[in-house]
Amino acid sequence: MHYILTLWFDKVIKKQAKGDCSITVYADDFVCTFQYKWQAEKFLEMLKDRLGKFNLELEPTKTRLIEFGRFANSNRKKSGEGKAETFDFLGFTHYCSESLKGKFRVKRRTSQNTY
Repeated sequence: MHYILTLWFDKVIKKQAKGDCSITVYADDFVCTFQYKWQAEKFLEMLKDRLGKFNLELEPTKTRLIEFGRFANSNRKKSGEGKAETFDFLGFTHYCSESLKGKFRVKRRTSQNTY
C-alpha cells in the first residue's frame, strides 16, 4: 500500500495539485482531501488507473466524492441540498460542525455502519 498509494500520492499527486491536498492511510483504508472538486475528480480517475496497474480496484460501496469542510454546510444550504454529507473512517462517522464561537470543526461519533 505504501508504494502503490502513499508514495505515489506524495511524489506525483501533491506536485501536480493546485490547492491543498492530503491523504490519511490506515492499513488498506484511506481518505484523501482536495481543496478543489475538479482536482478530486481528476485524482479519482488517476487512482483507478494506478490501482489497475497492480490488479487492484476500489471498493465501490466505500468510494465516493463528497463536499466536506468549513464551507460545505453553507454551500449545500444555498443549493438546497441540506447539511453536508458525512463519512465513516476507522469506526467513526466524521461530520462538519461549528464551535460555540462559530469556527469550523470536524466532529466524530461512533459509526453505526459495520463493514
